[in-house]
Amino acid sequence: MTFLNSILLWGGLAVSIPIIIHFLNRRKFKKVSWAAMKFVRISVDQNQRRMKLEDLLLLLIRCAIVALLALALARPALTTGDSVMGAAPVSSVVVMDNSFSMDLKDNDDQTAFEQARLAAKATLDALPSGSSASFLLASDRAQDVIEVPTFDLNQVKEEIDRARVSNHSTDMLPALKRAVDILGKRSGVQKEIYVITDGQKSGWSQENDIAKLVADAKADKVQVHFIRVGQGGGEVGTADNLAITRMDVADGLTPINRSLKIDVEVANYFKADKSVRVGLFVDGSESPVDSLEINVPGENSQFVSLYTQFNEKGFHTVRAALLGEAGDRLEADNENRLVVRAVDKVKVMLVDGAPTDGDGESFFLNVLFNGEPDHYTEATVETPAGFTSGGLDPEDIAAIFFTNVPSLTGDQVKALENYLRAGGGVFFFPGDQVDVGFYNDTLHAKHGILPSEWGAAQGDASSDEKPIFFQSGGFEHPVSALWNNPELKDLRETRTYQYLALSETAAKGAKKVTEAGPSEVVLRYKAPDGKAANAGPPAVMERKWGAGRVFQFSSSADTDWTNLPIRAASVLPLVYRMVGSVQSNRDSNLNLRAGQPFQFVLQPGETDKKGKVSFEVLAQTNEISAQQINDLPVLEFADTHQAGFYTFELQGKDGGETRQQFVVKHDTRESDLTMATDAEISATGNLINWKTTADFNKALSKNRFGAEYWFLIFLGILALVGLETYLAQKFSQAK
Repeated sequence: MTFLNSILLWGGLAVSIPIIIHFLNRRKFKKVSWAAMKFVRISVDQNQRRMKLEDLLLLLIRCAIVALLALALARPALTTGDSVMGAAPVSSVVVMDNSFSMDLKDNDDQTAFEQARLAAKATLDALPSGSSASFLLASDRAQDVIEVPTFDLNQVKEEIDRARVSNHSTDMLPALKRAVDILGKRSGVQKEIYVITDGQKSGWSQENDIAKLVADAKADKVQVHFIRVGQGGGEVGTADNLAITRMDVADGLTPINRSLKIDVEVANYFKADKSVRVGLFVDGSESPVDSLEINVPGENSQFVSLYTQFNEKGFHTVRAALLGEAGDRLEADNENRLVVRAVDKVKVMLVDGAPTDGDGESFFLNVLFNGEPDHYTEATVETPAGFTSGGLDPEDIAAIFFTNVPSLTGDQVKALENYLRAGGGVFFFPGDQVDVGFYNDTLHAKHGILPSEWGAAQGDASSDEKPIFFQSGGFEHPVSALWNNPELKDLRETRTYQYLALSETAAKGAKKVTEAGPSEVVLRYKAPDGKAANAGPPAVMERKWGAGRVFQFSSSADTDWTNLPIRAASVLPLVYRMVGSVQSNRDSNLNLRAGQPFQFVLQPGETDKKGKVSFEVLAQTNEISAQQINDLPVLEFADTHQAGFYTFELQGKDGGETRQQFVVKHDTRESDLTMATDAEISATGNLINWKTTADFNKALSKNRFGAEYWFLIFLGILALVGLETYLAQKFSQAK
């Protein structure tokens, strides 16, 4: 037996109250002798022993009532549910992992998610009578399905049957926090959380926080069970898997009537080398427009370049997929997708801080964009004084490059802000003429346009004896990620002799500009010996500003400080990818990660507009209405948990429809199917293996309490109260 409110046992001390009252109420008689008293005394002496016994009996009954009341309030319960009285009801939360690794099939061709359904239903069946349950889905986010615990467990089972795998990655912490929060608002004898997961190691990346949360929950009498399904079982290592983990337009720009190179990265999580064929599909084609067979080393990745061509301007869908039998058991990551905008010509503006005939600060950029006749890129050179005279429109000018421009006027800064708000791209290159104080104080600290301050000069431009090189690996930014391909070595061999230091932290006193996004490092210089390849100082930084993007270089656009401008194999793809990323940023709403909402911004006043989104995979169409977001009417679609191409349609004023596609991508981190060991999961909470546990019900009920029997004690109290009342009345009459 145990007590759920053991502190109330101290209430048993109240037994002393009837005893104290009994002694206080004993009357002291004054002896008075009179003749008739001897007859009364004879009668009292005859009944004195009986009266003492009656008073003692009433005292014992009253003491028993107080003691039993304290016992009942302490809520006694059996220490085990294995009794004729059964177990106490449980308030519970069932958490099912629905990250896309749960689609991994075992040797019996059964997915982990199918096993999770069975385990979840078995868990509900194992609950004591009168129990309630909530239901959550867990990936890198917690999704409430049934928030308030319900006593209708059949309803929970129906929701379990309706649940499906998403294309999110795994993180157990958010859902566990949500489950603890739900039970924290509930009263009850027993509270239990059942987390049903395949135990993918990435889900335990915050294992210390998970362990602390479980320990705190246990202190609040909340039991947490981790129920492992799928291929896990404590095996160390990775599951055999092939995945397309990256897909990108090689140079970032997508002109029409030109051959476009699409770079595809294939990851091999098998220990052995794998030969695979990769195909490229465009605009829903059933046959690949290009394909190539490659050999991918075991536990490594390999890039493959595929080619296509667009003949019409506008948006196009591109899909890369592994062809034939890949040999793995997780099909969700065997393809990747893009939506790209094909353009006729890309126009840029070069603002030259020191223009000269044929050899200005922007000379090499001019050659880069105007190097070929009838090229799809075109550059115009402007002076710092007149670059805003013709207006700045991102539809006409994709990007503006400032090369060694001393400073800008207030009106020019305002025009630049409007250009960025509309989705333009701005590039800043330093030089010996720039007013560093102006750029740091005005463009960085005040307006938040520059990602970083320009600091002190590093290196010596007058000497080529101690060159500074770019990082050799670990390229994390999408623009520079292309150079993770070990075959592209040219960028790593570029020499820089002098640069202005860039900082990854905002300057002291910098204003928080709401339109300015966080600063990110695009490219770094080589790290000091002994440090990671991506631990060097920043060479190029960027930030989103409004709907636009700003890139800041640490070295010059000409060859005064670096030889990058004359290394065509490096500078051309680097700059093109940056300009392409500006366009991609404008179209970023068309390439979404799982769970990121699709938004279509309407014109002011168009609050009555409606749209619809269809997704062929689920054969469903959803109508969406306008809502106010940042003071603008927006059509938003949030159910983007499944990877694939979606179609958006907007009803036009003339009865026609605007139609475009967008894509939702799976989280490539989920492709690494390394599993946490049983010991690692057990360190955070109670682990139960679904497939190997002999008695699943017994494992779940291991720490449960038996039924409470305070109600029986309460009935006993009522009986004693009735008995005490009856005896007190009877004894008083007898006296």
